[in-house]
Amino acid sequence: MHSRNAVRYFFILAALLLFLFISNDFGLLDTQKTAIVMAVGIDREEDEFIVTSQIALPTSSSQQSEAKSVQTVSRGKTVAAAFEEINDKTGWYPKLVFCNLILIGNEAAKENVFDALDFFLRNEYFAEDCLLAVCENTAKETLNVTTPIDSASSVAAQKILSAHAKQVGAAMPNTLREFSATYFGASKSGFLPILKTESTQEAVGGKMGGDKAQGQGQGQAQGQGQSANPENNSGGEAANTTQGETEKKEELFSAKETAMFVNGKMTGKLTDKETFAFCASKNNLKLAAYTVDSGGQTYTLTVKHNSPKIKLRIDKNGAPRVEISLNLTAGILDFSKSGTENVVKDASDAPKRVLTDAELALQADVEKTFRTAQAANCDLFGLTELLKKYEH
Repeated sequence: MHSRNAVRYFFILAALLLFLFISNDFGLLDTQKTAIVMAVGIDREEDEFIVTSQIALPTSSSQQSEAKSVQTVSRGKTVAAAFEEINDKTGWYPKLVFCNLILIGNEAAKENVFDALDFFLRNEYFAEDCLLAVCENTAKETLNVTTPIDSASSVAAQKILSAHAKQVGAAMPNTLREFSATYFGASKSGFLPILKTESTQEAVGGKMGGDKAQGQGQGQAQGQGQSANPENNSGGEAANTTQGETEKKEELFSAKETAMFVNGKMTGKLTDKETFAFCASKNNLKLAAYTVDSGGQTYTLTVKHNSPKIKLRIDKNGAPRVEISLNLTAGILDFSKSGTENVVKDASDAPKRVLTDAELALQADVEKTFRTAQAANCDLFGLTELLKKYEH
């Protein structure tokens, strides 16, 4: 009897697997007909949206090179209409399920950004934990940046906006879900990191590394060309100019500053020091570096962990009072002058005066951050939510 039931279950299972195989419910995605969108950049020109999509190009599994990407630009009165234009231009149907980054241009941030973001909120295939950022320039220019970190600029930008950057206080990344919650909440306020581009090389001694040698090489080449054939000088100069224009300059990303939003519009921004103070007041830091001047030299402290608290209370006169308290555990990471302190251990205890100066400096940064948000009419610390929750 038992063996007869086992055979019956086997035939039922085989019939079920055959049905799934014939229906092709687990068919592979046809990458030749689908545009896998990795990142989206949104710009605005009057009442028209300009959508820049970074699309991953399918490569053979036998190829060992990095995955390649291409940028497509489309326009429309709505973001959905702009995405439909991608299909009209390329024959690819845009897939947003793998999109992990949305960039908002500087001009688009001056208007209500949810005129564009509401499309992604309604899209059931779009991930709500997608990263959001504001660009210093246009979103199109930012996605077209060539960076040595990765062949795709969006992947390099996501590394700057990672959870690690938030943990060390280098940036304040935000997601579509969190930004939408504050926009539709009681405060109507929010924040986004400002994505900027920086040169891969910085000036040392007033000159960029390699520029002098390059200039000498070009001068020698031009000098040889003039002595060999003076009549062709103009042609040689044109060739050099064309070659210089075709070379792409590599840049890096940074997100040290933070943009503040009220009712979906950018109303101000925080500096890098204010961003660190805001991050220390809202997040749990771990191994974050904080530099402070004390006793005529500069110390860099490592913040091992912190305990931030924000309280809102109403006094007897009915006036609201805000208390922002920070309890940080820090040690010495480095200092500018060697031999002045008896410090040999990794992240050892800092002198008391250094901790006192760091406390005063960070306190001033937190107060300045609060005043900057107050001037921008942005409820950056979520005080309206606390007021509604505890003092309705």
